[in-house]
Amino acid sequence: MPVSYLDVPTGADLETKRELVHAMYVALKEAYPFPDDTRIFIREWPPESVSQNGLLGSEPIRPAFVAHVPQGVGRDVKRIMLEKLNAAMDKAYGLPWFITFLHEHSLDVVAVDGVVLADDQQRVEDQHAAYS
Repeated sequence: MPVSYLDVPTGADLETKRELVHAMYVALKEAYPFPDDTRIFIREWPPESVSQNGLLGSEPIRPAFVAHVPQGVGRDVKRIMLEKLNAAMDKAYGLPWFITFLHEHSLDVVAVDGVVLADDQQRVEDQHAAYS
């Protein structure tokens, strides 16, 4: 169920992006195996559209990754996933200061097709079993 946004500089070729999102998907899927609905949105930014520490167009752009994920995954699992995400970013871009934010959500604040996930008892049980 992770839905994520990767903010990176422009310039990577399509094959690099394919390899990157595949490696990121694998890392996320290992940590969050249920359900298989992992989304990664790549947002590319030219240097003149990025400010770092008050300087517009400063280089190199430091990429950021924000992922909305379910609650319940242990710290060690997250640590391994974050190491793999960082390695994938380093391979693709080789940029410094890659930062990741995990926004954890309980099933009572997430809806799919208008249905609150916490209202589906089978979903709750399946997720608990997958993340335990």
